[in-house]
Amino acid sequence: EVKVLVLDFDPVIPQEGNRRLHEVLGWNNPRDLARGYIADVLEVSGGFLRHRIVEWKEIDAFHPKTDGYVYTAEEYMACWRKERAWHAPDGADYPRTFQDHGILPRVESGEIDEVWFFGAPYFGYSESMMAGRDAFWVNGPAMGIAQVPCERAFVVMGFNYERGVAEMLHDLCHRTESTMGRTYGGWQVDRLTSPWAVFAANFAQSNGTANVGTCHWPPNAKEDYDYGNPREVQSGAEDWLGYPDLTGRTAPVSCETWGGPDFHRNYMKWWFSHLPRAAGTQPDGRLNNWWRYLFDFNRYAEDGSLRDASGTTSTLRE
Repeated sequence: EVKVLVLDFDPVIPQEGNRRLHEVLGWNNPRDLARGYIADVLEVSGGFLRHRIVEWKEIDAFHPKTDGYVYTAEEYMACWRKERAWHAPDGADYPRTFQDHGILPRVESGEIDEVWFFGAPYFGYSESMMAGRDAFWVNGPAMGIAQVPCERAFVVMGFNYERGVAEMLHDLCHRTESTMGRTYGGWQVDRLTSPWAVFAANFAQSNGTANVGTCHWPPNAKEDYDYGNPREVQSGAEDWLGYPDLTGRTAPVSCETWGGPDFHRNYMKWWFSHLPRAAGTQPDGRLNNWWRYLFDFNRYAEDGSLRDASGTTSTLRE
């Protein structure tokens, strides 16, 4: 179980009938997005990983920038209508947000494990980032204990309610790539030197070997984001459902393997459904359940081994 605090930055726009930003611009309801994402992750993890929202804070404000700037409703709408330029620097002020909303004590106590920001374009979010002691890159800046004085590391997901659940899963997929590349000491898509690299192989980039693919490159892709490509390649993806007992069998895959019409979301779900979650460890000490590295990272050292008792800070439920 991953306990989540949601900070939903969805300001009221007075000149638009006091409707919230997502309503004014015809974007997605953040609560619907959260429900869809939680359901998809629960499904594709085979019930192993469940998110529980501890608190949902609906914030009638724009997110502060790193230089202290905060849009007004009038300024943001003028930028959106191309009447003025967007503010630079664009990045959101993460440490200030943690302080303003009392996040760090709640992480330290184990009350929350993860934070989700919901916002709009130009709110300055990374798709995902980690903060606290021993923070590492997860497709966003790692803010260590000098920047974020928290003994327990935690992830912040930056979700955009202009987009859909597919993009939320996409954010998690990049977080997975960063985590697993670190766990196996690096990753090059054309060098199949670790179980992770073999899992992520795609035909075009991995010298004709295709397995489950990457976030941007399905096993049969010819280019980035090629989720709807109908061409068939031989892939070992289904063999990975039996990890660590791989047999080497292959079968043809194409976009019809994960199906449409939302090929992006369905590919993300198909991809995560193949992420290993078996019991036990390999001779090198790495887990057969990679979901633990993704969400229970406080328990494991950089090489994937279990920390000793003094270094174990996770409160996630078994």
